[in-house]
Amino acid sequence: MSERDNILSIHKLFCDFMTAEGIVYALSSVNLDIRRGTIHGLVGESGCGKSVTGRAIMALHERRHTRLSGDVRFDGRNLLTLPERELRRIRGQRISMIFQNPGASLSPLMPVGKQIAEAITNHIALPKPELQSRVNTLLEQVGLHSSVARQYPFELSGGMQQRVMIAQAIACKPELLIADEPTTALDVTVQAQVLNLLKDLRTQLSLSVLLITHNFAVVAEVCDRVSVMYAGQIVETADAATLINAAAHPYSIALINCIPRSHGDGDFDTERAPLPVIAGSPPRLYKPPRGCPFAPRCKHADTLCETAPPMLDIDHDHKVRCHHAR
Repeated sequence: MSERDNILSIHKLFCDFMTAEGIVYALSSVNLDIRRGTIHGLVGESGCGKSVTGRAIMALHERRHTRLSGDVRFDGRNLLTLPERELRRIRGQRISMIFQNPGASLSPLMPVGKQIAEAITNHIALPKPELQSRVNTLLEQVGLHSSVARQYPFELSGGMQQRVMIAQAIACKPELLIADEPTTALDVTVQAQVLNLLKDLRTQLSLSVLLITHNFAVVAEVCDRVSVMYAGQIVETADAATLINAAAHPYSIALINCIPRSHGDGDFDTERAPLPVIAGSPPRLYKPPRGCPFAPRCKHADTLCETAPPMLDIDHDHKVRCHHAR
């Protein structure tokens, strides 16, 4: 697979936050390739660095308290070294982001149509009639009636708010869409609708998508490739089907084993079969462990795990960071 096949290539990305308690080493040597036209899932527990990675790609962190280094290459240029003026031309136009909480991301003081229009006019000058027509088309494209443009966010359900956020994100026809937990606050039916919408838009707009989630069921539904993240590192990357059916890292296996499964009658009887959990807690990243960060929670851990494992190729397009991968 050549570099031309990747719309975004991340190499040795580090991100540190300066806090009152000390330095948080949030990302440690992250390597990630997103292939053109694919939906790439980034999976892991809360606090593992998924959202930090998405924001680092967009260079959205407060620079005074953040130390970023590495290579985030988009269209042949390292986004981390671009001046802010050039980044603003890329953000929202060529790379867009859907944030976790649409209710907090949309202004309560403006009709949603005006907010979508603002996302367009930040990059493209259009006559008012053409701008309004574009807003109406975008709303219809995400499954909403054009009359929604006159409504305020508080008048809309969570699912409708998320669709408005998606309309805003695709307003300038970006090449890469970063979707940060886009279904977390939605009920199961609406989650399925939003995921189907993302799949349809990927096809219609030739989008590439980085889908950040903690839910392996979401990965199984929509992703082409998956990377599993733990303690600020990518620990496994493979095609979605390969990873779900033949995960090699103990953490990936543990996450998959935690997926609820029915007993054939559609019921999830936790009294008959309690849901498995991953013992212990992720490490605090003020002082990351020297060896494998998952070792304290891993039943396979031994003295070899006191040294940091390298990322190994164990099969075609399947990489894993573990001394005991099989």
